[in-house]
Amino acid sequence: MHNKLKDGKISGRFYKFVCRTHPYRLATRNIQLIVRQILDGRMTEDKAIRLLQQDTQELKRQQELYKSNIECMKKTSK
Repeated sequence: MHNKLKDGKISGRFYKFVCRTHPYRLATRNIQLIVRQILDGRMTEDKAIRLLQQDTQELKRQQELYKSNIECMKKTSK
């Protein structure tokens, strides 16, 4: 996805949103389908962001992964 950003096929705003909200799994099927639709011109980036924001289950899962990662880092650093 970083290559698509460098080539100018996706905007920095969309890339930043995806990286912030899905820091652990950028390769989920949902994200891959949406990026493919953006590249094909079948979906705008604004609509894609709205769709990803509505997927509360995946967002919650990503937040839990982040919290557990922080806890593990604290335990191992002691």
